[in-house]
Amino acid sequence: MELLHRYGYFLVFSVITLEQLGLPVPASPILVLAGVLAAGGELSFSLLFVLASIGCLIGDVVWYCFGRYKGRRVLKTLCKLSLSPDSCVRKTETSFAKYGMNSLIFAKFVPGLNTIAPPMAGLVNPSFASFIWRDLIGAFLYVLAFLIPGFFLEKNVYDITSIFEEIGKDSLALVVGLLIAYVLIKYIRLKMLQRTLYKTRITPQDLYRRLTEGEALTILDLRSALKSDVQVPGSIRIHPQEIDLHLDLLDKEKRIVMYCT
Repeated sequence: MELLHRYGYFLVFSVITLEQLGLPVPASPILVLAGVLAAGGELSFSLLFVLASIGCLIGDVVWYCFGRYKGRRVLKTLCKLSLSPDSCVRKTETSFAKYGMNSLIFAKFVPGLNTIAPPMAGLVNPSFASFIWRDLIGAFLYVLAFLIPGFFLEKNVYDITSIFEEIGKDSLALVVGLLIAYVLIKYIRLKMLQRTLYKTRITPQDLYRRLTEGEALTILDLRSALKSDVQVPGSIRIHPQEIDLHLDLLDKEKRIVMYCT
């Protein structure tokens, strides 16, 4: 709260912009506290709304341009930072396949999708007009969703912040410790899964060799419906969640090879 008193609008604009660029900064609490100060007349609600929305837009436009001109490389780079990198791109593509560009309207409320949605939009739909109006709506909803509660629950927010100040640094250390433990457990599980999967992986060169030698294989293309790349000859495209519905297409006498993003 002290930082907001000192830097006000600049802090709100900077934090929101950095969050949309992908940095792990606490944007939503800052917006709530900014709403509290606006209720007390120390800051302008309208100016906060405009600056925060512009910050959202700047970050999203940057990622949209990266996605439009750099393609899937941007998504893969972002997903390397995820705790589930093997499924990150596919989940993002699946979301866009289901909701299309309208995903931008609610993406900011979905952890992970927040940063990945704008470059995904640039990848699947190069129309800037189609991107910008949806992203603006998403930015407005996101900013208002945190400014308004702070504005109307001014006293309650002050009470909560006072409680945290009384609890002190010990509670903060506990929260940070639990967060680190959660991330560590997720990372260990990811590495264990990868170790299991890598034992059964084959290279594209090995697959090509087997096909040219005439080995009987069933090849499943598990990529999302958004992908328009050339498929491996003879492969069957099935969504991962629909494999059980298409078991009749799988020959149990053949070795099954699956590939995805």
